Order: sequence, then C-alpha cells, then structure tokens
Amino acid sequence: MRNCPPEITEIVAETGLGEVVERYRQAVAMELSFAVTCGVLGVSGLVFGDEVGRAIGAGAGGLGVLFAVPAWRRSRRHLYLCTGGLLTTTGTSTVTRLLRWAEVAHVRVWTTRIYQLGPVEEFPRCVLELTDGTTLNLARPPYAGMGRLAGAVERAVTETTYPRRTAEIAETGTSVFGPITVSALGVRDGRRFVAWSEIARVERGRVRLRIWNRAGQQVISRQVRTIPDLACLLRIASTARGGTANPANALP
Repeated sequence: MRNCPPEITEIVAETGLGEVVERYRQAVAMELSFAVTCGVLGVSGLVFGDEVGRAIGAGAGGLGVLFAVPAWRRSRRHLYLCTGGLLTTTGTSTVTRLLRWAEVAHVRVWTTRIYQLGPVEEFPRCVLELTDGTTLNLARPPYAGMGRLAGAVERAVTETTYPRRTAEIAETGTSVFGPITVSALGVRDGRRFVAWSEIARVERGRVRLRIWNRAGQQVISRQVRTIPDLACLLRIASTARGGTANPANALP
C-alpha cells in the first residue's frame, strides 16, 4: 500500500501478516457533522447574540466539543487489511489487535436496511467468529468504506474456509452453514432439498439468499445474516454445478 507508515510495514513484516493491502479509518462523519453544527451555532450565539443568545451559544459550543473530542480520537484509529490478516492501531503505530485469517472460524456479511420516510438506508455488516469462541464485529464502531472492507475480508476468509469446508464434505458427507446443509448431493434447508443438477439459479441479494429449481420454484429463501461463510457456500455451489453459478453473486 502506498504511503503506509514505515512503523506499520515493519510490524506487519515481523508478525507474518504478509503485506498491507489497504487502510481504513473509523467512520466519524456523523460526529463531525454534529460538532460543526454545534460549533457554528456556538460562534454565532457568542458573537451576534444578546445575553440569552450568548448563553445558548456557550452551551452549543460545549456540545460541539463533546462531539469533536471522540471524533478526533476515533479518527486516529485505523484498521490495516493485510494479505495474512487484520491489524488495528491507535495513534501512529500502537497495535490494539492483531488477527490472522487462520484464527477466523466463520464470517458473516450482510446488509441492514432501515426504512424511513426518505430513501432506504443500507448499512453493511461484517462479523468474524473466531476459533477461540469470541466474535469481532467490524461495524462496532463502523469503518469508513465498510462495504468495501466487508467484501475484502469475506474474500480473504473464504480462501481459508473453502478447503476446510470441502474437506469436511468429502470426509463426513455434509457441511453445515447455519440453517442450510450442503452435501455432495445438493442443498438442504430443513425439509426442503434441491439437488445440484436441479438448481437453475442461485441469487445472493443484499438481504436474502434465494435458490430456484429448474421448474421455476423458489426452493430456498434465507436471510443472508443467518448464513455463515456464505461466499464459501456459493463457491461450492458453483463448483458442484460445473461452474454455472453467476460469479457476480459469489461475493459482494
């Protein structure tokens, strides 16, 4: 990555994380907007207001500081996406967490939609379930460019989970992806089953995974957030169907 601090490059090399691919900063847009708004109101009240206006301006300025301080602190926290894992830091090079892809057991990536009077708002989510039983939610707090980060993390984790999942199917006959079970014969969701040869279309939407059979029936429909390692499942489906799955649906 260009303009990567030399301290970070050295840490990544020493810890075996490979190379730095991209850097992400924690999102501070909302806090900054509140800070700027309160700051403008505060200055206006103090400069142009009467006694009451100055009091209101002082209060607004104080609120602006309350929003600005945490925004400044969060702006100094970064996540470095590396070829071998993730590195989070604060300040210039103080490491707060180091995570290798081999430590990730499962990944869940989905989009939360909020319906309101205006346009629908979408918020990308990415949760890593680690081999030690803990979880890492990359959307708490969110990073700027969260959708791009979630996609990159899912692709990286899939490279490690795909061999493990296919080996599990070869050894035991099945591999469980939350409510969905994948076998050498096809895909099962509860009592619903569709063989690989009968699958006509697999579609990964923002919210749901849908699978149709050749008769045009929607056999499986599940919320994406309930399915771990979904990109791995889609890769297995593409291979089992002879590479006929739409690659655009494989990863966000």
